[in-house]
Parts: sequence; C-alpha cells; structure tokens
Amino acid sequence: MAYPLKTTRALLALAVSILFWLVTPPCARPVAGEKNPTLQLPPLHFKTSHLANGLKVITLEDHHAPVVTLEIWYHVGSKEEPPGKHGFAHLFEHLMFKGTSHLKPGDWDRYINGVGGDDNADTYFDRTRYYETVPSNALDMVLWMEADRMANLRVDQANMVSERAVVEEEHRMDVENAPYGRQEELLLSMLYPPNHPYGHTTIGSKTDLDHATLRDVQAFHAEYYRPDNATLVLVGDFQTQQALQAIRKFFGTIPNPPSPPRRYPVPRVVQKAPKEQTVTDPLAPLPLVTLAFRIPKADDPATPVLEVISNLLSNGDSSRLYRVLVCQTQLANSVSAYPNSLQIGGWFECDVSLNAGVSPQKVIRLLQQEFATLRSQLVSPMELAKAKRQALVARIFSLLSTEEKADALGEADLYYGNPAEVNQEIASIQRVSAEDIRRVARRYFAPHLFNILIMLPPAASSSSARTPHQEDRPK
Repeated sequence: MAYPLKTTRALLALAVSILFWLVTPPCARPVAGEKNPTLQLPPLHFKTSHLANGLKVITLEDHHAPVVTLEIWYHVGSKEEPPGKHGFAHLFEHLMFKGTSHLKPGDWDRYINGVGGDDNADTYFDRTRYYETVPSNALDMVLWMEADRMANLRVDQANMVSERAVVEEEHRMDVENAPYGRQEELLLSMLYPPNHPYGHTTIGSKTDLDHATLRDVQAFHAEYYRPDNATLVLVGDFQTQQALQAIRKFFGTIPNPPSPPRRYPVPRVVQKAPKEQTVTDPLAPLPLVTLAFRIPKADDPATPVLEVISNLLSNGDSSRLYRVLVCQTQLANSVSAYPNSLQIGGWFECDVSLNAGVSPQKVIRLLQQEFATLRSQLVSPMELAKAKRQALVARIFSLLSTEEKADALGEADLYYGNPAEVNQEIASIQRVSAEDIRRVARRYFAPHLFNILIMLPPAASSSSARTPHQEDRPK
C-alpha cells in the first residue's frame, strides 16, 4: 500500500520517536517535567593502546552479536597530495586491494566473503579508511590480512596501471558525465587558493594520474602507509587482552620509517568581499544554487553549534530554508545545509535545487535574508529545542552497530586527537544556546564571507552570465 508523502514522513517520524525510546536505556531518557531536560548516554568504554612502532590501537568490547568490525585509519587523504599528485590517496584506496607478497588480487574479497563478512574502503580529505565486519571467530584472519597489506603491499607497474584506469573511470562517471559533477571542484576553487591542502577534490586529477610514475606512487606509499601514521579500531565480540595480544603479534614487527610523514603548510585565507560564479552544466536538469562559508577545524567549539544550525535550516518540513524556499514560495524542490568539519578547517554548504524557470538571484536574496536573521535574532526556545533534538537523535542512531561505533571512535581520534571525544558529543550539543547560534552566525556567515556558485542548464545560462570569481588572498 502506498501512502501520501506527508503521511509517510509522519509515520517515519513516529517510528523514529518510538525507536528512540526503545533503544535508549531509562537512565538516558529525558526526565519528564524538567524545565530543561538533559540526555545522558552510557559512555563507550574503549581502551587505547600503542605499539612500539607507533601504531595506535582503540578497542571496544561489544558482545551484542558474534561479530567484529576492524578499521584501519591511515592519516592520509587528498590533503597530503602536493601539486602534480592529486588523486594519489584515492589511487591507493584501490591499490590496497590488489594483493601482497602473500595474497593475490581478488583474494581479499574472496576470504572476507567466504566467512560471510563485508569489507570496503573510502578516501576523504584527511584520511583513507579500510574496514571489515566478520564473524568474531575470523578476527585473527582479518588482523593478519590488514597487517600483511600494511607491510607487504604489491605496488608494481601492472597494478598501478589497472587501478589508475579504475580511478579515471570513476572521474568520468562521477564528474565528467554526471549532473553537477564539477560542483565540488568549482566550490573548492572559490573557497581556497590552489596551493591549499583543501584546494582540490579527493577523486583526483586525470592529468596528474596519467603523468604519475611508478617511483612517484611507491614513494607516496612509503611516506604515509605505515604504523605510526595509522589508527587501528576494533569493536565487537572479543576479549580485549586476547585481541591486543593478537594485534601485537601481527602488527608489532612492522618496521617504521626513521622520519615522520610529510605534512604541507596551510596558508591563511582572508576573504574581504563576497564572491559569485555562474557556470553552465550541460547535464543539469535544473538550476542549482550553492552557498558556502569557510568554518574552523572540527575540534573548534563552534562545531556542535554549526551542527545544530544545519538542523535549524534544513532538517524537515518546518526547517527555515525548506519552509521558505519549498513550501511558501515554491522556488525550490529541495534544500540541504550542512557543515564539512575537517582537520584543518572546512566549510558550511547550502545546496538549493531550483524549480524550472526560477531566477537564481531571487533564491539568493532569500538565502541572504535567512542568514541575516540568524545573525541578528535569537532562535526561539521551541525552535532551538527541536533542532537540538534532531541532532541528538542523529547522534544516538549513529552509535548502534559495531561499524558505527568504530566509525565514531576513529573519527573522534582523527579530528580531535582523542577518541574520548565521542563520549562528549551529546553534552556538547545540549549546551548549544540561542546566543551561541547568533554568535557563530555573526562570525562565519557575515555578508562578505558569502561564496555563491550557480550551476545552470544550457537553456537557462545565456542571460545569467557572471564574471569569474576573485581568488582569496593567501597570507
């Protein structure tokens, strides 16, 4: 039976509310009748250890199911790629599955799938993550496999050429032949100068990959894929001491290079005036307006405030931007606003998909008005409570499975340098006040900090040309 959209959303909201109370222990539920109820969740009781070769190990026992999740977080992403080597971290996301001196190409998936497990990897600006979830009796197997590819990866000409072709095909599919495929590339070029670590996309440059030599690729691997540049996260059905003994057995003998991995300088970026750029996207079905602001790094106190602001602006039919742009004016068919909080900075992004024939400038004026309201007026207590509640529910639901707990611990370690931060996130969200929102909006959403990207279908572009944007001045 099909339900109307509003009914479906209502049922989903009801299910979320019910499930929240079912999965939340009584001690973690808000106390009825409190003027400002607070939520307290049992902390994740993890253990942090270090091997002599520099490998950091985070372990968390979770005996709800007979499975384990193992993740290796290498502290290398597109941020570590110098000019001329854009895409190397993404290339290794694929190369790491191409075999070792003990495993042939294809063995990795065959062994993991053979025990009923699941595995994958992903690359982002600050890290490359490899992860597996398997039955707990296969723990020794996956520990040996991860240690083997850390120590004995086969980086040869044949593997480099084959995986370079895979990455380039991803670029053709996701960038060159996808609607709005160049959005991130264009946006980053507005937010950062070319020499900034975040000035290029994670997917990489086909030109750089085409010109890469085997020696270049091997040097990049030796620089970053090493014990002292990695964090091992293990969550699931195991005994901590036995697991640590196995980790030391498989990883403890891997040697560490004598010098630390190279990091690149971060130029300070100063924006003195708003910027706007309009481009034609031959594959775009509708106009897209993107508004972005640079924000501080993830461990800044503004991060939980920005998370609440994102819910305030675009989470649900009653959110500010959805209500104005989709419901009231019907200028847009969708809207989203969210922070990308990273190691050395980040950006807050707002994407608005316009309806056919709508003027982007009309939408931009409404966006400017909404951000002006954030800067000038305090959020009402009811609206603030709703946005915080949405952020809290998202946090709670992100800590249910072994994979999600491992992700949360690894991310806290990466961005805060301390996995214990995962136990502070609920309290950080609950402390956000209306004055915090106004203060953060005034600092990071000021009019001169606007970066506006307009992507138009071919038929709509002729009357909307804009001059190229002015680059920020690095200091």
